[in-house]
Amino acid sequence: MYKTSAILNELDRNKEIAKENFRVVVDSAPNALVISDIRGNISLINNQAKEMFGYEAEEIVGSKLEILMPERYREQHSKKHANYFLSPKVREFESSLELFAVRKDGTEFPVEICLTPIKTDDGTVALASIVDITERKRSEIIIKKQVIELQQKNKEMEQFTYIASHDLQEPLRTVTNYLQLIEEDYPEQIKGELSQHLATVGSAINRMSILVRSLLDYGRLGRNKVLSLTNAEMVLNEVMSDLNGLIKCTNSNIIIDNTLPKLHAYETELRQMLQNLLNNAIKFRKKDTRPVIHIGFTRKDDYYEFYVKDNGIGIDSRYSERIFKMFQRLNKETDFEGHGVGLANCKKISEMHGGTIWVESEPGRGSIFKFTIPFL
Repeated sequence: MYKTSAILNELDRNKEIAKENFRVVVDSAPNALVISDIRGNISLINNQAKEMFGYEAEEIVGSKLEILMPERYREQHSKKHANYFLSPKVREFESSLELFAVRKDGTEFPVEICLTPIKTDDGTVALASIVDITERKRSEIIIKKQVIELQQKNKEMEQFTYIASHDLQEPLRTVTNYLQLIEEDYPEQIKGELSQHLATVGSAINRMSILVRSLLDYGRLGRNKVLSLTNAEMVLNEVMSDLNGLIKCTNSNIIIDNTLPKLHAYETELRQMLQNLLNNAIKFRKKDTRPVIHIGFTRKDDYYEFYVKDNGIGIDSRYSERIFKMFQRLNKETDFEGHGVGLANCKKISEMHGGTIWVESEPGRGSIFKFTIPFL
C-alpha cells in the first residue's frame, strides 16, 4: 500500500514538473501563444501574448477566446472552434485571409495564426501561435502604392517616348526634303566643298533618324505583348535565316550546341533579342579571324539559361554593365557601326520575361552573353 502511494506521489510530481517545463517552453517562445480547451476557454497565455494583447494572465485565463477577437468574428468563431476538435490538425491562417485580433484597449490589428492540437491528460487542447503583421501590412500597402505609381510613370514615359519620337521625325523629314530640293534645283552650284558640307548634313540627319527610330522601338517594347508557348529553336532558325547574308559574307560558323526548348515567352521580343545578340557576335569579330559562335542553353532549377558565345574582340569587365544602357558605345563608330541600342533592348526584353542578362568576357578572348527566362 505504501509503495503504491509513493509511486502515485512520484507520478504526480513528475506531472507537475512536466507542466512547469511546458510553461517555461511556452513563455520562452518568440511568438504569442494562447492555449484553449475544447469549450473555447483560455487556459494559458505566454509573456508575448500578454504584451501583444495588453492583458495579465489572471485577467484572461478562463475567459472565452472570443475576447481576443473583434465583435464581428465572435459568433462564427465559436462554431468553428467546436468543429476544429472533431478533426484536430495543424492549420495555418495566413495574412491573405485578412484576420484581425483585438487588444484590451479595443484596438484591432492584423494577424497570422497557426493552430496546433496538443494531447494532454485533460484532453486535447489547441495551441494558437499568433503573429502581429501590422508592420508587414503597412509595408505591403506602401509597396503596392509604389508599384502603382511606378506603373503609371512607366506608362507616361512610354507615351512621352512615343510622342517625342514621332515629333522629332517630322523636322528631320523636313530638313531631308529641303536638302533634296537644293540638290535638284541647284545641281551646277553644288560642287566641291559645298557638296561635302551637304553630304555631312545628310549623314548627320540619317544618323539622327536612326536614333529616333531606335528610341521609338525601345519605347514600344512590351506594348501589347502576348505570352505564348514558343519554340525557341524555330525562332533561332528564323533569326539565322534573316541574318543569312551577314553570316555568309563574314564566313561565320554558327554552332547550335543543343536543341533550344519550347517555353512560355514573348515570341517577337525573344526573336529580337536573339537577333541582336547574334548580330553583335558577328559584328564585333577580330580582324582576319573567322567568327565562331556557339548558341545553346542549360536548364536550371526554375529557369532556362541561354547563352551566345563568340570568339570576338571581347569586353573589359569595367564596362559589363554600361553596355546594357541606352546609347552606350565602347568602340568608335568608324570601327563598328551601331548606335548603342541593341543591348539596351535585350536588357528590357529579359526583364519583361522576369529574367536577367549579363556578359562574361575578357578583351581579346571573346564574350559569352547569357540571359534567363523563368519557368511558368
